[in-house]
Amino acid sequence: MSDGSPIAAVVVLYRPGRDLLDGIRSYLDQVEIVYAVDNTEQPDCCTEEQLALLERVVYLPNRDNLGIARALNIGARHALEAGYRLLLTMDQDSQAAPDMVARLYECLEKTGEERVGIVAPFHLTGAGRIPPDVDYSDVMTPMTSGCLLNLAAYRQVGPFDDGLFIDFVDNEFCLRLRKQGWQVLRANRATLAHNVGDIRKYGPFIATNHGPLRRYYKTRNRFAVFNRYVTSFPGHCLFDLVRLTKEIASIVLFEDQKWSKLCMMWRGFTDFLRGVRGRYAG
Repeated sequence: MSDGSPIAAVVVLYRPGRDLLDGIRSYLDQVEIVYAVDNTEQPDCCTEEQLALLERVVYLPNRDNLGIARALNIGARHALEAGYRLLLTMDQDSQAAPDMVARLYECLEKTGEERVGIVAPFHLTGAGRIPPDVDYSDVMTPMTSGCLLNLAAYRQVGPFDDGLFIDFVDNEFCLRLRKQGWQVLRANRATLAHNVGDIRKYGPFIATNHGPLRRYYKTRNRFAVFNRYVTSFPGHCLFDLVRLTKEIASIVLFEDQKWSKLCMMWRGFTDFLRGVRGRYAG
């Protein structure tokens, strides 16, 4: 278990695979309790039976896909009710280094817990990625998995935006933290092995090969976040729009289902204009 303040964890599940227990075991001894929030519509009984083999894991099935934001909020609510000050947020396909949580907490102690909202790990998502030779860095919007969340900050700025459902949930929350004076840091000595899917690089282009539905959410929510924070973080929002143009180019040049993806991106944009939120209704 990590030294210092007691830490809870939440892992969001959705149709988990056979490697679920390996992922949880990688950080189970680094925290006091793990809330496993399952968004699977019809959970496999094997999932609950598997998790029952692990001590200090609380299984919380939603029996519906409520989205990643709602699942994170459920975990945060349980942690707050149990009196925890810190919450580790994990994806089901991530594996923590044996000292990851201790390194995250060490960074929090060094920088001052009072104004640090999130400490993220360095994500080992591809071959050759090497952490910077500094203890910690300021990062704009790190991915959710492996982050140590200060629940005092969570209480102040409010919960994850469940109207986004999935995609850009982490971006929006980090920008909200920053807007209200909280820091977002990365502990470069804390490492996390994170599976980011079928990503392929072609020179300056990165093909993520996300399906049409994910393209819908990414487009709708990207513009929602842009609209909300462009005056506070114009540089970040402009950079993200440039990234959007490169994503469109990657789809056209390198990915399959081109027409379906582009159509769903257009639907995402028009739904943003109409103020549509939550799960895609078809």
